[in-house]
Amino acid sequence: MILAPALLKQLAQAQMVLPSVMLVYGEEPLYIRRVTDSLRQALVQQGFDQRDRFDIDAQFDWQGLLMETQSGSLFAQKRIIELSMPTGNPGKEGGAFIQAWCNQPAQPEMDLVLIIYCERLDARQTKSKWVQSIESAGLVVQSKPIEPRELPKWCQHQAQNLSLQLDYDAACLLAERVEGNLLAADQELEKLALIKPAGSQVNLQDIEQKVVDQAHYQLFALSSLLLLGKVKDGLHVLQRLKQEGTEAPIVLWLLTKELRLLSELVQKQQQMPLPQVMKNLRIWSSKQQEYTQALRRQNARHWQDCLLQAYQIDRQIKGLQTGDPWLGLADLLVNMAH
Repeated sequence: MILAPALLKQLAQAQMVLPSVMLVYGEEPLYIRRVTDSLRQALVQQGFDQRDRFDIDAQFDWQGLLMETQSGSLFAQKRIIELSMPTGNPGKEGGAFIQAWCNQPAQPEMDLVLIIYCERLDARQTKSKWVQSIESAGLVVQSKPIEPRELPKWCQHQAQNLSLQLDYDAACLLAERVEGNLLAADQELEKLALIKPAGSQVNLQDIEQKVVDQAHYQLFALSSLLLLGKVKDGLHVLQRLKQEGTEAPIVLWLLTKELRLLSELVQKQQQMPLPQVMKNLRIWSSKQQEYTQALRRQNARHWQDCLLQAYQIDRQIKGLQTGDPWLGLADLLVNMAH
């Protein structure tokens, strides 16, 4: 297993020979996106010009995929087969397919590469036979969230990659404003790179004046509004975020984070009092009443349905499904606030 930043470094230095099967998983969408882009670029340089992507659900036709990959191997064209499997559960037939792929004899020159993308995998899933098979035969890449104490240094490093010199105080303020959202931090640094000459020093005053803090506060205002059930006000804030250039993945990150937390609250409050659950999950006292109101409105099934809706929006953002992601975000916000 290799962490996403280490893999990106090796790929950038062209020091890595890629195997025929890879698994990319984790909770940090920015690194998932960067790893995805870097793997595709590296494979294209090796002649893999065709890429086929499949979305895995409980009804997926694994036998059809087997026939597809076997027929494809008859041709000289090199292909990338990507499997998007957010749940990390391929089922019995899918697990057998993956293990068979991992156990096939090594080829002098591979013409098919299998890359599987998942979201968070728990300890049980990482010990499953199909994951262990990939680790033995190929490569497992984990995209872990950045610890809060490490985020300022991460911001400094990203700024350096953009030819900016971000001092530590400025990095701390930026980290505070994005509250762990690497997509938001990356977006703000790219904006700074557009308005500051290469090699510029970025100080605390620059962050205070040039980083759009309004969008940050609107994001977390949006969180409060949907938890409190204020649909009209929430839709108004969502429209302003869109007009100000906030990326749809950042808004989706926020809504998904709240949905996962609500689902966890519902589950754990069956074992202990809700105030104790909130304390264990480190929910600020100022936010506890908001979550309490949301939990009174809906049950666990509702939040799970909303998570499925968030998955569909993610597919729209990635161009894998038709539809306007901002309309999808509006519908999701309404469902969460009701």
